[in-house]
Amino acid sequence: MHNTADLQDIVDEIAGLLGASATLEDRSFRLLAYGAQHGDIDTVRQESILRRRASPEVRDYFERYGIARAHGPVRIPADEGLKVLARICWPLRHGEVTYGYLWLLDSGSLTDARLGRVAPLVARAAAALAREARSRQDLGRRLDALLSPAPEERAA
Repeated sequence: MHNTADLQDIVDEIAGLLGASATLEDRSFRLLAYGAQHGDIDTVRQESILRRRASPEVRDYFERYGIARAHGPVRIPADEGLKVLARICWPLRHGEVTYGYLWLLDSGSLTDARLGRVAPLVARAAAALAREARSRQDLGRRLDALLSPAPEERAA
């Protein structure tokens, strides 16, 4: 399972440095950490926190902005019809793989320069998610070997 304490610390630090509402989700849009919410929040944010997961409709909406392939912050405009506030999605990439997303509600104050101040924290969160994914893969391989019908694999 994810090291949520480390991820929570990172999200709290990012939210504090930027003065913005922040959440961190894995690539399946499952909530892993969130900071204290500043100012207005929308229904999407409320549902994400309360249900610990974004709905498939919300996921589809945000994925239309190319967030899974983006290599940096993606600005997503407000949509009054959907009751979505403007936000920034920062894909948590390590290597060429997206492991999750940092979401920041943006009232217009999150300039590229301000975002640059938290880039090392974003990289740290991405690395933590990548390490976790590698650990799960390694554990799966070891479990497969342990349960193998081949005695030499089980012994190893």
